[in-house]
Amino acid sequence: MTKKSFLGVDGCKEGWVGVALNTNGRFQESILVDKFSELTKYFPDVEIIGVDMPVDLVNKPSRMADQLVRKKLGSKRGRSVFPAIPKFMIERKWIDMKADELNKESRRRLGCAFSRQTINLKNKILEVNQLLSPSLNIIEVHPELCFMKMNSDIPLEYSKKTWNGMQQRLQLLEKNGIDLPSNLGPVNGLVSPDDVIDAAAVAWTIKRFHAGHAISYPDDSNSPQIWV
Repeated sequence: MTKKSFLGVDGCKEGWVGVALNTNGRFQESILVDKFSELTKYFPDVEIIGVDMPVDLVNKPSRMADQLVRKKLGSKRGRSVFPAIPKFMIERKWIDMKADELNKESRRRLGCAFSRQTINLKNKILEVNQLLSPSLNIIEVHPELCFMKMNSDIPLEYSKKTWNGMQQRLQLLEKNGIDLPSNLGPVNGLVSPDDVIDAAAVAWTIKRFHAGHAISYPDDSNSPQIWV
């Protein structure tokens, strides 16, 4: 993979699914890996990875990035933006603890608790954070925000889990030069279609990021940011 290829990644129950676009923004290949770190072994020259997963955590009840994106997406699609867990939950002392114990500490520190679904992402969030380095930029991207941007800044009507929603997302990708083939190689038959579609949308934002067209929520680089 060349440095100018664009890699988007989505976490899934099977591990991590990645979609790479070539320098023209066309589909190049897809991959499924068990660990996030395996992506850099498969794509050794990649400089930027976009991922649908909280990257920059804070020890606060919520991040401004999540609040802004949730508001931008509106009531329907905004529900897809889960609050990021506080940073202490991926620290060595806490990473192996169960949700009840983590929420007890969260209530003590922050005065709030988090859903089990949100807390269950902690090991994947840790995987991403462990790979951060000066030579590899990992940016957080939310697929629903990507599709909204592709759709003239209008939130999509249907959920990605529905037939109509999947078709609309595929059409938007195709309109933007990303035609996902029926044969996805290593990913065939292994992951949910919406995970592949989401990874492709994230890759689209990485192409925008390389071109200097991407925008972030918030625009303050000192705060956690979600890009589109």
